[in-house]
Amino acid sequence: MGTLDPAEIARIERDHCLHHDEEAADLAFVFGNRVAAGAMAGSAVSLFRRGLVPRILVSGGMTPGGAEPEADVIAAHIRAAAVPDAALLIERRATNTGENVTLSLPILAEAGLLGARRVICIGLFCTGRRYAMTLHRHWPAPEKRCHAVEYGPVRRGTWHLDPAARARVLGEVAKVPLYLAAGFIAEWP
Repeated sequence: MGTLDPAEIARIERDHCLHHDEEAADLAFVFGNRVAAGAMAGSAVSLFRRGLVPRILVSGGMTPGGAEPEADVIAAHIRAAAVPDAALLIERRATNTGENVTLSLPILAEAGLLGARRVICIGLFCTGRRYAMTLHRHWPAPEKRCHAVEYGPVRRGTWHLDPAARARVLGEVAKVPLYLAAGFIAEWP
């Protein structure tokens, strides 16, 4: 894959690996995965305990390699941290990022959260922009903020040094123009 130019690394981190300052929001939207379930739950729990979000939605269905939906795996970590069930919303059918959002919208409607002003997207370090753009495509109204979860070698400033991490990040970067062209995501600041 070769060496990446330092300016390109900085551009990728600035434009794709989003991590915004922590601000209060109406909801933390946790995008499911199995790689960093504990870290993603920990991020949501931290925001909840500090009073930055009153509700947490976890979305993710069955994926290869798992015996239960991703949302249940992450929610178990959240519950173990003593977050009350009343603060937790769970979507268990999504098998991709678009479904994370579209299948969660009825749950959010039932909970009275479609009028949310700000939503914090919690996801893997290298997917922040795509998560926010997917959320914006299907739910444009709220302001989107990203809270990146680092895992293994996929870390700000060093991901490009590990071949597997570099491939993961560059793969995410490559998805954005393809997904825009297909209408899966929408331009987002």
